[in-house]
Amino acid sequence: MQKFYKYIYWDENIPEKKRNQIKWRVKVSFRKMKPVYLVTLCEGPDQLEIYYSPILLQNFYRKNPRMIIGIAATYNGAIEIIRQITEECFQENHNCDLKYY
Repeated sequence: MQKFYKYIYWDENIPEKKRNQIKWRVKVSFRKMKPVYLVTLCEGPDQLEIYYSPILLQNFYRKNPRMIIGIAATYNGAIEIIRQITEECFQENHNCDLKYY
């Protein structure tokens, strides 16, 4: 079961009505869902990663869940979420340490 950031970032292309359903389907690894892109905290020295949601159905990711901080309908939407997070972090902390932010 995946973990979610309390104030998750959403792509503007995902309708407000479907957000809870998408979040639930990602959380329980529901196979019959429209794939989305997930922005997660990186386990290694990098800061953020983008995953295509079907990849998280693999056993490795079920045993080692990721912290999901953003959900996007497209890859470009995921890039936009990362840009938004980076801008907010820089404005608030004057650095780009996204894991700390």
